Amino acid sequence: MISDMTKGDTYKVLFKFSLYIAAGNMLQQLYNLADIYILGRYAGVNAMAAVGAASNSVVLLINIAVGLNMGTNVVIATSFGKKNIQQVKNGIKTGILIATAIGIAFTILGIIFSKWILLVTNTPIELIKDANTYLRIYFCGLVFLFLFNIIIAISQALGDSKTTFCSLILSTLINIFLDVYLIKYRGLGIKGAAIATVIAETLCFLFGVVMLFKLLRQIKETQVYKYDFNEQEKIINESIPAVLQRSVIAIGVTLMQSLINSYGVNIMAGYTAATKLFSLVSLPVMDIGNAVTTFTAQNIGANEKNRVKEGILAAIVLDMCFSIFILVLVFGFGRQIITFFISNDNNVEAIGFGLRYIRITCVFQIIQGILQVYNGVIRGASDVKGFMGSFTLNLFARVSCGYALAYFLGLRYIPYAWPVGWAVGLATGYLRYAKLFQNARNPIIENKIIDERS
Repeated sequence: MISDMTKGDTYKVLFKFSLYIAAGNMLQQLYNLADIYILGRYAGVNAMAAVGAASNSVVLLINIAVGLNMGTNVVIATSFGKKNIQQVKNGIKTGILIATAIGIAFTILGIIFSKWILLVTNTPIELIKDANTYLRIYFCGLVFLFLFNIIIAISQALGDSKTTFCSLILSTLINIFLDVYLIKYRGLGIKGAAIATVIAETLCFLFGVVMLFKLLRQIKETQVYKYDFNEQEKIINESIPAVLQRSVIAIGVTLMQSLINSYGVNIMAGYTAATKLFSLVSLPVMDIGNAVTTFTAQNIGANEKNRVKEGILAAIVLDMCFSIFILVLVFGFGRQIITFFISNDNNVEAIGFGLRYIRITCVFQIIQGILQVYNGVIRGASDVKGFMGSFTLNLFARVSCGYALAYFLGLRYIPYAWPVGWAVGLATGYLRYAKLFQNARNPIIENKIIDERS
């Protein structure tokens, strides 16, 4: 259902909106974890490590899709906050067509250069064949990933996060079923995991289209959907810095994966299991930041600057609650969860590193949560330079610290690089927020409001 986030109780609005986002993304992570679990149990550590190497190698392309999602979301949400329905409709059609073109282009390029990507990321030679098989099949469904991200952007810009959640329920169930059938019973190994993921993504997109049409029927105005070059410019202006920022993140992830790869297959397996687990348990605080972006964009479109500040406090309180819960979960059941993904319970090296990584990162999770809140605000305010600066410094500090810790102190201290990066990013993001919102009149926000009114 379409929701106007410029009205109502701030805590309730943010909690309800972010809850569906977090639940949907958690389901998405669960079907990623299903690949890892079933591969680890029925195809072995090498297959699991190959999926980890392949997945981290395509982070760049995934983040381009996410960057386009971010740009489209901000543009449509701001128009919706202003109640300019024609701009909303034009933004919807423009975003869909841009995503289609980019998705097709990267599908072709990905299939051609998949093996080269693995070689560049220092993937161990014994994993190249399996990882390349996974990548080539995965790239066949890449266009649906791009299009589904646009459906997410449109739905969430209109204040609806339930559409994403419903789509991912279906996708998760199908993916888990296909994983078990293709890997355990048909013995297809890593090829089966890739096929299951592509089919699930495709069906997720198709179901999302149906849900989106139902959502858009709630807009009663009769204006037609048009490809608008003004909206294209806005989306590109919002998306390119976000794509560049997400690309910097991907490069950082790739560099860290390369560092981990140098320690061998067992450490790679432990790292893969731990990062998959961390991606799951950290979703609530991450998605509160995503909710803040839409909340900020709608309220700036409606010229409700003070309500944005109320949203920040509400989001931080929610972050603290989720972070405490995550900490209890990881320290209480971390070992059991890590061993759940590794078939050889006696693989002390893999389990030990995975457990140490997940515990260290979760202790400092609240820093990342607050970082996401302030970055969500500056992103929703269209301050792309501030947003890029915060994440770029975050990744630079993380990678630099990771390699320095590995060189001077050894493998055990590498996980501390993550909280160091978050702290640097938070400091940068907060300073940018202070500059944007604590001045009586700020050119970036005032110009955005004036531009949307014109």
